[in-house]
Amino acid sequence: MHKYLITPKSHNRILGPIMVTTSPRRTCPLACPLRKTGSSGKAGACYAEHGFLGGFIWTKLDALQVGQSFKAGRVRVYAFEELLAAIRALPEGTLWRHNQAGDLASDDQETIDAKNLAAIVAANKGRRGFTYTHYDVERNAANREAVQLANQGGFRVNLSADTLEQADRLAELAIAPVTVVVPATVQQSHRTPAGRKVIICPARQSSKMTCARCGICAKNRKAIVAFPALGRGASKIDADKAISSRDDAAESPGRQRVSIAA
Repeated sequence: MHKYLITPKSHNRILGPIMVTTSPRRTCPLACPLRKTGSSGKAGACYAEHGFLGGFIWTKLDALQVGQSFKAGRVRVYAFEELLAAIRALPEGTLWRHNQAGDLASDDQETIDAKNLAAIVAANKGRRGFTYTHYDVERNAANREAVQLANQGGFRVNLSADTLEQADRLAELAIAPVTVVVPATVQQSHRTPAGRKVIICPARQSSKMTCARCGICAKNRKAIVAFPALGRGASKIDADKAISSRDDAAESPGRQRVSIAA
């Protein structure tokens, strides 16, 4: 049975006051090199594995069943139908984020549960839901189709890349917007090896900006959004592999502010 945490109004500084959800660790695809149990040098680099979110919230969700609660009953584990009801209850035009931790539902951590995702897309109709996925869309045709249909249906599933080279490959598929993880030290816009524009997440650049105000990840866009690594695993992000030698420093000196209309 699929299970979720639902936070009606986030208190996270970066997210701002929007509804966010959390899915169990078992939804994280085997293809993701940032998983704690992964075999790459980046294993455990996922920001969600650290701090209060990874050490307590995510772990509690993994351990509890639907209907159970923790934090003196203030946080409850919800079933899939309850998640859909919470989405449908949002006013039209509302921005919300699916999966501050975890990924899309799957039975085997390799292929996205297309029916589950389609139900979320239907519930989201008229709203501005968005999420990110590390599921393999380069070799898995079923995943490509599920992600493309979700985006066509108005639910923004961003493809997560781990290098700028991979970001170019994902962008070439033309099925969804793309994001990429970069080293924490990278705070300026640059370009991919193929020349695509990469902008730093606005909420990471300014304490006055939040996802609630920005909303760029809920947009159908060509620009690739870069997230400087967060948490204790940030040092595992390999700068040599994540940043192209074609950084356009002349175009974007220092900590450039970028338009959220990209």
